[in-house]
Amino acid sequence: MTMVVAAVDTTEGLLSNWSRGIASRPVTPVPSQIAAVHHGWASHMIFSPSGVKKLGLGGQP
Repeated sequence: MTMVVAAVDTTEGLLSNWSRGIASRPVTPVPSQIAAVHHGWASHMIFSPSGVKKLGLGGQP
C-alpha cells in the first residue's frame, strides 16, 4: 500500500534518516494528514546506488 500524506516534515525526516542508514519506524499519520491511499505500488521500485551495492544486486533492478 502506498499512502500519500500531507505531513511533509515527517516524510522528510524519515527519508533523511533512511539516507543516512538510520532505521526508523514510520509513524502513523493522523487521519487528517492522509491525502490518498493507493493499494499496491504507485510505480516501479528503484533502488539507490548505495542500496544496489548493499544488497548485492550488481546494478540489476
